[in-house]
Amino acid sequence: MKIGNLNLNNNKYVKKQEGSVEFYLYKNDNDSIPSKSMDVFYNEKMEINRDISILAILTYNKLINRDSLVMVDCMAASGIGPIRLLKASNNFKKVFINDINPIAVKLIKKNLKLNDLEKNTQIISSHKDANLLCIEMIESPDVISIDPFGTPNIYIDSAFKSIKKENGLLCITATDTAVLFGVKPKACIRKYMSKPLHTKYCKEIGARILIYYISRIANVNNLGIIPLLTFYSNHFVRIFALTYKSKAKIFKDLSKSYGYIIHCNNCGYRSSVLNDILTIPQKCPSCLKEEPLSYSGPLWIKELHERYFLEDIIHLNEKFNFKSKNRIAKIIRYALDEIDMPVSYYNIHKLCQQLKLPSIPKIEKLIEAIGKSGYSASRTHFDFISIKTDMGINALKNILKNITN
Repeated sequence: MKIGNLNLNNNKYVKKQEGSVEFYLYKNDNDSIPSKSMDVFYNEKMEINRDISILAILTYNKLINRDSLVMVDCMAASGIGPIRLLKASNNFKKVFINDINPIAVKLIKKNLKLNDLEKNTQIISSHKDANLLCIEMIESPDVISIDPFGTPNIYIDSAFKSIKKENGLLCITATDTAVLFGVKPKACIRKYMSKPLHTKYCKEIGARILIYYISRIANVNNLGIIPLLTFYSNHFVRIFALTYKSKAKIFKDLSKSYGYIIHCNNCGYRSSVLNDILTIPQKCPSCLKEEPLSYSGPLWIKELHERYFLEDIIHLNEKFNFKSKNRIAKIIRYALDEIDMPVSYYNIHKLCQQLKLPSIPKIEKLIEAIGKSGYSASRTHFDFISIKTDMGINALKNILKNITN
C-alpha cells in the first residue's frame, strides 16, 4: 500500500519515549527538522507543550469540571499527546484522536496498540478536517485542543460552535510567532485583525493579540473566555481558555478586556489604553519628543492567567517526573508573578547595554531595589532576563545606574 511517496508495508518504525509513554515514529521522520514535509509531524522541542497541556487538562478536571471528560484532539499527528493524557488519567468518557493526514492516522492506531489502548471503546481515531470534525460533533466536548503547524485562526470558529458553552476548555497553540511578534505585521493584521509591534517585549504582545482574536471569535458565537494560563516557550504560544455564556458578562467585559499598547521608540516608554484608540497621546508623555507614538492592537489587556489555576498546576507538576519538570515549575512560578502586573516587560540585559553600564545587576537585587523605592516588580515567564514593573522607564534607568555604579 502506498500513500504519497511512503510505502507503509516496507517502512520501518523507530520506537521513542516521551514522559512514561513509548510510541512509534516513522524512521525517515526521526531526527528530521520539524516541517510540513515530514510524513507525520513530530517536534521533540514541543514536549514541554504536551507536558503543560497534561497538567492544565488534569487541573481543569479537578477544579472546574470533575465529570468524565469528552475531549477532542483535532491535530494529533503521532497521537503521543492524547495517549500520554490517557495514561495519566482514566476520567475520560470519550477521546477523539484526529488528524487529516491518513499516514498519521495509521501511526495513531499503531501507537494505541503499543500502549494497550486499541480496544478501548472510549477512544475514537479519525481522519477528518479539524473544522468538519468539530462541526459534526453530536455532544459538546468539554475540551478541544488545537495545535496546528502555523496559525490556529481558521479552526477557532468551529471550535466555539462545538465546545461546551459553560466551562469548556479550549487549548490553542500558535507557532507563527514571526507574525504575532511583529516581524510580518501585514500578515498579523490579515490573520488576527490586530496590528503587532516588534519591540523587546513582542512575545507578550503576540500572546495578547492571540487571546484577543480567540476572545472576539468567542463573542461572535455569543461566548466569552477567561484565560486560565498563557505561556510562551520554544517559538510557540499556548493558550488555555475557559468558556462562559453570560451575555451580560460578555458585554460588561468588552469595555475592559480590549485595548492598545503604546510605545515610544525614542525612550522606551510604554503603556496600555482601553478600547478608544483616539485617546492615544500625540507625543510621548515621558521624553516629550514631538513624533507619533507606535502602537499595537487591538489586543487583550486583562490578566493572562488565573492564580488558583496556576497554583494547582505547580502542586500537580511535583507528582510527575517530566523531563522538563524544573523548567515547567519556573515558567509557572514566573507566570504567577506576572498576575496584577502592568502590560509589557523590560529586558535588563538590553537596557543595561543601551545605557552602556559596566555590569548587569542580578534580577533579584533589582527587584528588591524597585520595591524599596515604593514600586512593584516581578519576573516574567516570557523572558527569564526581563522584569515587569509599575515603575516608569526613566526611574528604572536611574535605579540601574545607581546599582551598577
